[in-house]
Amino acid sequence: MATLRIGTAVLEGTGIARGYLKVGDMPDGRPMQVPVLLGRGTKPGPTLWLHGCVHGNEACGAFVVHRLFRELDTAALSGTIVALPILNITAFRAKQRMSPFEGFAGGDLNRSFPGRTDGTLTEQMAHAIYTELKAHASYLIDLHTAMTADVRWALFPNAPGEVGKKSESMARAFGFTSTLPAPMDILAGSAMMVAAHDGIPSLIVEAGGKGPAFTAALVSDVVERLRNVMRQLGMVSGPIAQHGPLTYFSNFAWVRAVQGGLFQRAVHCGERLKVGTVLGHYYDLWGQPAGEALSPHAGVVLAIHPGPVMASGETLVHIGLDPRDV
Repeated sequence: MATLRIGTAVLEGTGIARGYLKVGDMPDGRPMQVPVLLGRGTKPGPTLWLHGCVHGNEACGAFVVHRLFRELDTAALSGTIVALPILNITAFRAKQRMSPFEGFAGGDLNRSFPGRTDGTLTEQMAHAIYTELKAHASYLIDLHTAMTADVRWALFPNAPGEVGKKSESMARAFGFTSTLPAPMDILAGSAMMVAAHDGIPSLIVEAGGKGPAFTAALVSDVVERLRNVMRQLGMVSGPIAQHGPLTYFSNFAWVRAVQGGLFQRAVHCGERLKVGTVLGHYYDLWGQPAGEALSPHAGVVLAIHPGPVMASGETLVHIGLDPRDV
């Protein structure tokens, strides 16, 4: 077998290796490094690239990767898994979405791929990561979270040809009911879309909420769904679970709150909405009712503000539009 090397993680043959990939420099000059896990089987096969914590406060993906590798039997694996469980390391350390070193530069790593060698910190990180991803990945799964523990949806690039077909087959093997065949003109700069344009079938999974808003049961469920994708890709043996029809939607809408106050949500992820459905209730500082948040769109709830307090302008709800069972 050829030597597999990503940063300081090196595999000469079969097994698991750990190391770090340098993605930048800290203010004190020390290397800014993200952890890397490599797992290679005894038989040839594709390379599945996994990464989590593209946004630093979305920790569920890291727990999923760690659980998958703790249970990984490389003797029964065909191909290779490359996993970067904590991609946005400085944001992760700060327990926030984006790097604290970005200042006024923006800094959304999920809009910065393929990156630039002379760009902002986040663009330079994206370049270091995507250079390795493009060189090694046959398939990509990007693990994210939203706001609450009941978030469960996925999206794949609705690309022409084999990339789109293979991405959709991954989404069906993963099997989250709410799934977006993402138009190719949205999410520019996401690893998923950039990889799709480079011929790499891809999938984004949104599971659980930011910070501690996820459960051990959800982690186990996502790991098993990843194994089902691996079965579909021929990386592990066993029957492929069939999840039945999925609910596709045409696009999504972000809805912002037009008032603030104490907030109690009235809907949960996966629920169908009509125009005018009550999303939640506002109360003032004396506990008196202060209004209702109403849905401006029909569709499916993908994410909803958890409360208990909200300022005007915060993300109220994320809605999948035009749902249909496919």
